[in-house]
Amino acid sequence: MRDDVETPTLAQLAKRVEDLEAVHDLTSLRAEFHRCLNNREWDALADLFTGDAHLDYGEYGQAHGTDEVRDYYSRLLEKIRVMRDATAISLKNFVHGHQVRVHGDGTASGVCFYEEQIRFNKDSHVFSSVGQFTDEYVRKAGRWYFRKVRLDHYWVVPENEGWYWPW
Repeated sequence: MRDDVETPTLAQLAKRVEDLEAVHDLTSLRAEFHRCLNNREWDALADLFTGDAHLDYGEYGQAHGTDEVRDYYSRLLEKIRVMRDATAISLKNFVHGHQVRVHGDGTASGVCFYEEQIRFNKDSHVFSSVGQFTDEYVRKAGRWYFRKVRLDHYWVVPENEGWYWPW
């Protein structure tokens, strides 16, 4: 052992474990968000947010609180379908590179990137939508929740011919 390196105290180690558990729980929260979105589980998705949460999807709208968040997501796909003048919409959303910063006061923040595969109508191209989520989290009664979610939408581009999506 090096003489110039201090041995961490039990309290320091406990704090490190607490922070690592928070990062794990927040990464699971972010993954659960995308699982609920992909499976269209709007009630379960809304339960991931605090009662006073703020959701900001820019040009696609905003919502405040769990009831509005649930209603927002339950109508979002139809809103996009109408914007595209499509007869159907199918999508799957994937999270990448989730980074979390635990603040130590029952709050945390994070960013992640997403990729979404969208198909309008059965015979149309698949589009790839890419962007970033910026989150604020709060811990209440031993559980982490989203307090704020902001979407920065980068672009939507068509995918190549021959891509198959099972309907």
